[in-house]
Amino acid sequence: MNSVPLVRHVMQESVESIRADMDAFEALDALVAKKLGFGGSPVVDESGVLVGFLTMKDCLRLQVMSHQYNMTGRMVRDIMSGVKITLNPDSDILAAAMVFLDCNFLMLPVMEGSRLIGSVTRRDLVVAIQRWYRERGHLFQGEKDRQELVVDRPTSIAQLQALVSMTNNAQLASVLGRRHPSGRQ
Repeated sequence: MNSVPLVRHVMQESVESIRADMDAFEALDALVAKKLGFGGSPVVDESGVLVGFLTMKDCLRLQVMSHQYNMTGRMVRDIMSGVKITLNPDSDILAAAMVFLDCNFLMLPVMEGSRLIGSVTRRDLVVAIQRWYRERGHLFQGEKDRQELVVDRPTSIAQLQALVSMTNNAQLASVLGRRHPSGRQ
């Protein structure tokens, strides 16, 4: 059938992360240079384990505070946000959308255990859900057309051909009032 796609099917697998021990201003330069539109970057420790998230809000706070205070020597770990919300790759996209509705993040990391394997943005989900709805709509229309032919019984060769093209053997035998060779109706 047309089941709901999983997060793993829509996630971005290449996730650029920032090291927790990186200078905060160097990290800010990296974010600006990459023009990251999803609002930040995952932060990993020296082992590659996700330990936080450097948001644009964190960067903005650093810039404003550095105007008033000497913020040199700060590391990413000093200014990053904690990771409170992650996505499971085997969750469906509707469940992931519900998570986004309850948070202010534009991007969430996708974790398999403690390993960062990807990321999903709000935009990724909007596009995936829209595509799924469109595909599902086409499937529903085909099923509706088939059901209408079944109810009305085909009255012409063209209708019978249309019905045959939309129906498996067991369904067709049932429509024509015959037993399927397997004994099912």
